[in-house]
Amino acid sequence: MKARPKEDGDHVLEPTDTSVLLERQMEVLELVATGAPLERTLDAIIGSLEDLILGARCSILIVDPAGPTLRNGAAPNLPETYIRAIDGIRPGPRAGSCGTAAYLGEPIVAVDVRTDERWPEYRAAALDAGLVSCWSSPIFDPRGETVGTFAVYHGQSHDPSDRERRLVTRFTYLASVAIEHSRLLGDLVESEELFRRTFDDNPAGEALLDLDQRFERVNAAFAHLSGYRPAELAGRPLETVIRTVPDTDACIDSELVAQLTKCVTQQMHLQCRDGTLRPVATTISVIRSRDGLPSRLVLNVIDLTESLAAESDRRARHEAEVARQIAEDHSNAKSALLTSVSHEVRTPLQAIKGFTELLGTLDLDASRRQEALARINFAADHLLDLVTDVLDISRSEAGVLPLHVEAVGVNETVREIVHMLASAAADRDVTIEVSIDPEISVWADRGRLRQVLLNIIANAIRYGRRGGNVRIVVTPTMNEVTIEIIDDGAGIPAEYLPRMFKPFSRAEGASAPSAPVDGYGIGLMLAHGLVTAMDGAISGHNAQEGGAVFTVVLPRTSARVDSEDVAAR
Repeated sequence: MKARPKEDGDHVLEPTDTSVLLERQMEVLELVATGAPLERTLDAIIGSLEDLILGARCSILIVDPAGPTLRNGAAPNLPETYIRAIDGIRPGPRAGSCGTAAYLGEPIVAVDVRTDERWPEYRAAALDAGLVSCWSSPIFDPRGETVGTFAVYHGQSHDPSDRERRLVTRFTYLASVAIEHSRLLGDLVESEELFRRTFDDNPAGEALLDLDQRFERVNAAFAHLSGYRPAELAGRPLETVIRTVPDTDACIDSELVAQLTKCVTQQMHLQCRDGTLRPVATTISVIRSRDGLPSRLVLNVIDLTESLAAESDRRARHEAEVARQIAEDHSNAKSALLTSVSHEVRTPLQAIKGFTELLGTLDLDASRRQEALARINFAADHLLDLVTDVLDISRSEAGVLPLHVEAVGVNETVREIVHMLASAAADRDVTIEVSIDPEISVWADRGRLRQVLLNIIANAIRYGRRGGNVRIVVTPTMNEVTIEIIDDGAGIPAEYLPRMFKPFSRAEGASAPSAPVDGYGIGLMLAHGLVTAMDGAISGHNAQEGGAVFTVVLPRTSARVDSEDVAAR
């Protein structure tokens, strides 16, 4: 529907019209001011105009907010049959006087509906009601939008005079005021009802506060949660009911000064009437008046008692599950320990027993006797190493592993181990490259550090590529020294990575299918325990270019180490 500004003619009314018009305008405005029903106000407007224009019968149609149709607003003196016929007119260029006026946004005069081309659909209804002429004016709201039409009917052909046009202009404006006021009042009532339902029926606690943070009004949920009756909270300071955190006032003040509408959200405690404290999540928002200035605060409170209890229960169940899993892992580890140790003990014991029987039953020459004794000694050393490693793991887990921490030169230790493993490297045609600053030293137990590096470097040689390279790179920082052992083999199998430092975990045949897998599966676990006991860290991963990378990080000593400091450490 098009909307055009209201034309304000300069027609002169009759002398008697002015006083009557003024009196009727005051009556209508009084109805508007007192909030009388819109139909009653529109009836008064129509009655006043019909008194001033003899023989006229009037109607007011209102644009339906739900769609582009015109609905009956008031027509106290038109036949009911005709009112029903025109109720729901859709504005258009041939929709009678009212529908066309609403469509074009300008007055439409049909001097005789019997011949007017805009009346084909409603002509019969008008003539049956005794209506021959109709002129209609659009009613505009303050924004210039069409909100209705004001129609004047006569029982014979009629062309409105300047006086009649002037009167209709005045009463059309009054109708506009009444309709707009009714809409504003309706919006206000709807908004108030929406607020009331949202506030009163909100399952969360809600309260209105003045700018001094005193309670003005609370809903039923807040009263139930706090144990106070609404009347008991009126005027009470917020701080006597809600245990605010120190920066709450500062946050609220900053929002008031900044004239924003953000929420101050915090977890606090609600002090109930019986003295108990409830954990609550609160939001405090600033409500502003029509001029944009702060007018009051709104407080929302959600009880966290059940959710915190549920979270605590969930955490307890999770901790219990973790403890159960750890206990199960420990039980499995013990079973694996017994199985592995039994297997590893049986072989050297059989060798000791066999060669002992051989020495006792056969008269061996000196060389064969020496060989038998060497085999017995080797098996005994193997058993001793096994028992020592298992004992070290037990001590490490208990936190009582004996250590003698001192300043240990990394270069010296690494090259000593490389020399020890030279034969093993030669057997697999592996080249060992060492990159170490000779001056670098770490805080460590010399024997334990040698034990850790010997295990890792030996594994790099054993499971790396035959004919490949093993690189040992030492990188110092101000407080730490990082030792990296890098091979160029197939790398660590993905499924083995998460458990490589657990006892008896071996990626058998995965890294080097052709390499024999020996040992009893506690080397890396022991290395992890030893490094941790020396305030260090150990990790393993696969390099992007392939191969495994094991990293040992230990505390670095100063460039010049004082012997008394070392002894004290």
